[in-house]
Amino acid sequence: MAKVAKPVDSGTRSRRRTSRHRGPRHRLLLLGAASATCLGTLTAMPLADGTAGAAARDTVAVGNPVAGNNGFGVVTEGDATLGSTGSRSPVAVGGDLAFGDGYDVSPRAPGTFTVAGDSRPTALLVGGRVDYDGNSPVGVLRVLRDGYVKIGAMTGGRVLTHDDDGVSADTHVVMSGFPYDSTPRIELTTRQPAASVAKSGLMDFRSLFSAYRDRADAMAECAANVTLLDGEGAPLPDQTAVPDDGRIGLALTPGRTNVVRLTGEQLAGIRTLAFLDSPAADTPVLLVVDASGTDGALTWTTPTVAGVRETDAPYVLWDFPDATAMTIASGGPLTGTLYAPRAAVTDLAPSDIEGDVVVKSLVAGPLPDASGPAVDAGEIRSVPFAAELSCETGPAWPV
Repeated sequence: MAKVAKPVDSGTRSRRRTSRHRGPRHRLLLLGAASATCLGTLTAMPLADGTAGAAARDTVAVGNPVAGNNGFGVVTEGDATLGSTGSRSPVAVGGDLAFGDGYDVSPRAPGTFTVAGDSRPTALLVGGRVDYDGNSPVGVLRVLRDGYVKIGAMTGGRVLTHDDDGVSADTHVVMSGFPYDSTPRIELTTRQPAASVAKSGLMDFRSLFSAYRDRADAMAECAANVTLLDGEGAPLPDQTAVPDDGRIGLALTPGRTNVVRLTGEQLAGIRTLAFLDSPAADTPVLLVVDASGTDGALTWTTPTVAGVRETDAPYVLWDFPDATAMTIASGGPLTGTLYAPRAAVTDLAPSDIEGDVVVKSLVAGPLPDASGPAVDAGEIRSVPFAAELSCETGPAWPV
């Protein structure tokens, strides 16, 4: 990622240090287990500045980190198991696909990726094949809103556009030799021509994820410029730790990318995350999580979030540049895009993800086996990331 040196004069630095929040002062609301608790009024806090008097920093212009996804809200480089609930966004799987019973794709709109010669956008794109052995035996994946399906390799499957009585019907993809309504199957709500289903090479997932990893690494160089606050609105005396009560507050500065840096250990300790100001297109929030202390493996109970709504999610991004294995074990809805292009992600939490999902591989609710029932992983909601990110490089936090 190209870097451009950008001088930071003393006047600019002074203005940043004395910047006040937009509008009236906010009261920090940190949600408890049963109800919200008011914990005081915050004034503007000094920003973290890791340069220690340096005259200039480098500027990293990331742009929109999910660019290149062709409008797919869920993108994996490798395999995906869509075990439960559904994705309101179109889905692009770089590897093989397995699915459970009753998974819905694109119930709102089929997306914007339309292959030449097609009359409808593609809502589900599979770069590899459908893993019929890995599917639930009663699995049904429904592609809604008249979206089309593209599958790179039809190994073990076939496309049917007529029911068992020979009557023209909405397209189904089933196992080779099995009838129209057999399971496991992918069923559409439109009559997609059979010849248009098997298509490979529509997205270059390898190149795309190489770019995603570069962007994740570029964002990992961003210096923290948001001070972590406690539940009373005071800066944490130790910015590398989380209070025992697990409450963290964030005050945002308008007109720039607000960068929060966390370690995996800090992330595990946060139970409530309160935003004093609403993220916006010109005030996006980038949360960079360093997983090196846990050897790239994270088990995450997502925090209860206060001060943001689903309408704010397009301007929040969680960057996990070095995570290789992540389990979302439980917790509240995840507000913002999950950006972990090196990670195998397993979602066990019934709460929703409100944002894009960019991961190496995905298990959205493991399928049932002899050890237990299916897992409800909640819904992936269609909230595309919609901000341009840029930041100044520097130490993660002043020493």
